[in-house]
Amino acid sequence: MNLRNNQITVKEILENPEARALLHKRFPKLLTHPMAGPAQSLTLAQALEFAKVLAPQSVINELLRELQKL
Repeated sequence: MNLRNNQITVKEILENPEARALLHKRFPKLLTHPMAGPAQSLTLAQALEFAKVLAPQSVINELLRELQKL
């Protein structure tokens, strides 16, 4: 998946079934969180700023590698 230098939107990522499944696997509660809807307009770069509070950088880096492989 082309993450476009992390400028792809969360919505675009979630529209890809494989990417959506990957996010659900790594962060099961993420897709049902009350902010999941509004967060879809964020770029991946913006979402990663929030993710730093919730997950270790190593987990975030692995997720990015997996998304890029799609």
